[in-house]
Amino acid sequence: MNMEILKNNDIAKAVIFVLSVSCLASCNKELPQATPIIYPPANNSTTTIGAAISADTSLSFFKTAAEAAGVMPLLNDTNSLLTVFVPDNDAFRLSGIPDASVISSLPASVLVPLVQYHIIPGEQFTAANFLPPSPNPNVQLPSDLTVGTLPGTPVNFNLTTFPSSTSGGAWDNNIPITQTDLKYSNGIIHKVAALVQPPSQTLKQAIYSNPDLTYFKAAIARGDSGQTGLNRIDSLLGYAVTNMTVLAPDNAAFQTILFGSIYAGLVAEGVDPSTASAEAQALSSSPDVFSNPLLFGILTAADVQGIVVYHLLATNQGQGFQPNIRVFSVNFPTPPTFYTTLVNSVYPTHPGVLAQATFAGPFVAKLQFTGFGSFPPSGTPYSGPAANVVSMDNHCVNGVYDVIDQVLLPQ
Repeated sequence: MNMEILKNNDIAKAVIFVLSVSCLASCNKELPQATPIIYPPANNSTTTIGAAISADTSLSFFKTAAEAAGVMPLLNDTNSLLTVFVPDNDAFRLSGIPDASVISSLPASVLVPLVQYHIIPGEQFTAANFLPPSPNPNVQLPSDLTVGTLPGTPVNFNLTTFPSSTSGGAWDNNIPITQTDLKYSNGIIHKVAALVQPPSQTLKQAIYSNPDLTYFKAAIARGDSGQTGLNRIDSLLGYAVTNMTVLAPDNAAFQTILFGSIYAGLVAEGVDPSTASAEAQALSSSPDVFSNPLLFGILTAADVQGIVVYHLLATNQGQGFQPNIRVFSVNFPTPPTFYTTLVNSVYPTHPGVLAQATFAGPFVAKLQFTGFGSFPPSGTPYSGPAANVVSMDNHCVNGVYDVIDQVLLPQ
């Protein structure tokens, strides 16, 4: 039985990458040098961030949250150096918190991490520090939220936040920054349009628990066959200090391509079309298709791994192509733009995936990706229909993933 997912696909048949822990610790953009603040600040050289928040009635919700979380002493500390992303009262309302009484009712396990994630201790970063050099869209800043220690070290592991800016605006993660560079004696405030939520799961935990991604999980397992350590996609997704962007095809996307491939293979062997359709439907109706030994000769581990890694964005920062870039929807440009993937670790000249964002104000209303190949094969690169993002900016400890409605093919 001949049921090829990708006919003559050299990319899919390659062993895609070998990674090391030291390389994976690299991030989007190296921590920038903070822009010195010339005193006296534009506002008041004797006013701390905490005092400014306390005096501004439009920030009363954040004041309530900061007091309940126990961070007001830090915000009032004249010896502190801070960058704080502050949501005003309207930002709280936009995030589903209508009044301060709701804030007071939140458990400490929710409120404290939320507030700490908005605070960057130790430096004062102006909006000028957020301007990204190509190809890295974000600056990575360690927040005040500590969730343990780095593996094998006593060093605190602080969850990071990702400010960025372009000519179209500025954001923290995917939240618009509405006002920048409010300078005070112990730091600087940037106001944000909504609460910036801290991640709580690794990519592995989030993707594997998503009921719409069971085929993607099964494809990862098949592609990992025979691999060990961080050569396994499964290991990368669970490794907390990676920094990844994953485009995860949903179940329907995999079912479509699997059904079409199996059906075409059966018909080519002379099976009656109605019988071929029924058999293809049965085989593709479960993610168990990837673990079916009868199909191992067709759905080889290398073939499936080649497809999976085409859905991981990657850049070359001097150590070969690695999945070391976290891109939120607002970081993708409006003109169609190519992004390299982990396929480039074997084929450096591969153009990658084609991305295009459609904005509605400061938010992305539509995000699409187009793969090099199409199914059925069209013969012209990037001529297939674009995959639509149906769930975007799923933020995790070690990256972000978007759910897409088609499987992208690298060839």
